[in-house]
Parts: sequence; C-alpha cells; structure tokens
Amino acid sequence: MPAVQSVRTIRRKIRSVNNIKKITRAMQMVSAAKLRKVQDRLMAVRPYADKIGEFLGELVPQVRDLRYPLFVPREQVKNVAVVMIMADKGLCGSFNANLARVATNFMLERTIPIRTMAIGKKSLDFLRKRKETPFRSIVDVPTEIPFSQIREMTRSLVALFERGEVDEVFVLYTRYVNAMTFRPSIFKFLPVEPDRVKGVEASHDEAREYIFEPGPGEILEKLIPRYVEVTFHRLLLESMSSEHAARMNAMKNATDNAEELVGDLTLTYNKARQSGITKELLDIVGGAEALK
Repeated sequence: MPAVQSVRTIRRKIRSVNNIKKITRAMQMVSAAKLRKVQDRLMAVRPYADKIGEFLGELVPQVRDLRYPLFVPREQVKNVAVVMIMADKGLCGSFNANLARVATNFMLERTIPIRTMAIGKKSLDFLRKRKETPFRSIVDVPTEIPFSQIREMTRSLVALFERGEVDEVFVLYTRYVNAMTFRPSIFKFLPVEPDRVKGVEASHDEAREYIFEPGPGEILEKLIPRYVEVTFHRLLLESMSSEHAARMNAMKNATDNAEELVGDLTLTYNKARQSGITKELLDIVGGAEALK
C-alpha cells in the first residue's frame, strides 16, 4: 500500500510541475514577443536621439554666449529629483532588486532633500517601504506608451527644474545592452551636460560653420526640449526592453528547471513502480510456494 501511495504522489507531482511548466513557457513566449516590439521601438529611437545629439554637439560650441536654462548648472545644489523606472510586475529575476539597490545607495550618499517620481508599481512599492511619498507616480505603463504621455512627463520635470524647485534631475533606469545583458544605471537628466552631447568635445575651430535662420536662439528653443523628450523616451524604452528580457530569461530558466524536475520525478516514479511490481511478484511467488 505505501508503494502505491508513493507512486500516486509522484504522479501528482509530475502533473503539477508539467502544469507550471506550461505557464512559465507561455510567459516566456509573451515576454519574448513584447521584447521584440519594444526593442524595435528602441532601435528606431536610438539613431534619432543620436542624430539630435550630434547636431547639438555641432551647434553648442558655436553659440557659447548663449546660456540656455537647461544647460546651465546651479551654483549650489540644494535639492534633487529622482525618477525611478521599474517594472509593474515581478517574475523578472533580479531586475527590480538590482535597481532598488542602486537607488538605495544613491539616496544614502546624499544629505540634501530628494524628491522622487515613481514609474512602475515596483518603484512605488520600493518608495513606500522607505516611507517616501513621490510627488508623482505612474503605474500600469503600457508597452506602447504614447509619445504624448512621454512629452507630458518630460515637461513636468523640466518645469520643476526651470522653477527652481529642484537643482538636478536624475533618472534611475536599466540600460539595455542585449537580451542577456542589462545594467542598472544612473543618468543625469537635467541640467543637460555638454559632454553627454555628441560632438561637443570638438574644438570651435573644428566645428562646422552654420548659418542660423531665423537664429540660434530660436533653433535651440525648439531643439533642446525635443532632445530632452527623446532622451527620456529612450531611457524608458531601455528599461522596458531590459524588463521584458529579464522576465523572458527568468521564465526560460523556470521552464528548464521544471523540465529537469519532471525528468527526475519520472525516474523516481519508474523506480517506485518497478519496486512495487517486483514486490507484488515476490508476494505471488511466495504465496505459490506456500501452497505447495
């Protein structure tokens, strides 16, 4: 009887693990599809952002006398804003935990007031655990987030900076390298640092000559806000790509582990079944011998 119960228990475990494996495989496929979609958008935004940065890099050295507000660092940094981009859901390995660790270290290193903005439920949960109240939180971020929403988020951060409510704005995000590599990173969003703009390191003599029409002030007034919006869009897509890649990898590992566990359980099941059959045969032979 115990052998029969053992066989039934193992069979139930195999069935349960197989059901879990179906779920993890389905989640892996969904994450892979979302990753491809977001990755396509990221690959489209990167060249555009690089081109705007390249043009600014050529433009800025030729208008040194122009002090656009978003380029001007504050003489004294009294408070900062931090935008945290994390996932809305879990089951993505150490994706959220890694960024939370970076955020914790970032906050511990600073003694000045920090205002926070949370993007994603996990970032909101992280801040609540630290008894922090974000000045704004955005959850349930869609994979295909409209650019109008990105523009609105960016303008709210720019407004904080221009009004002097914060002296610096940082974005804590996860930089996407490839489907297997992504790194939690800190990006100084405002003020715009010249060395982050491509081509700024070129000397004034090496820079191209431009004829500005209607004028450099009007061009920068339109171009720099656009650069800031596209940069924020890029950081958001980097984090989204990293999240889906992390979840895809986590679900693949879970599926592989489930397959390995099913193999081990099947082997144990066969051994238990064989042991039960052998015991029954011995009982039959023993009974036959007793009847002689």
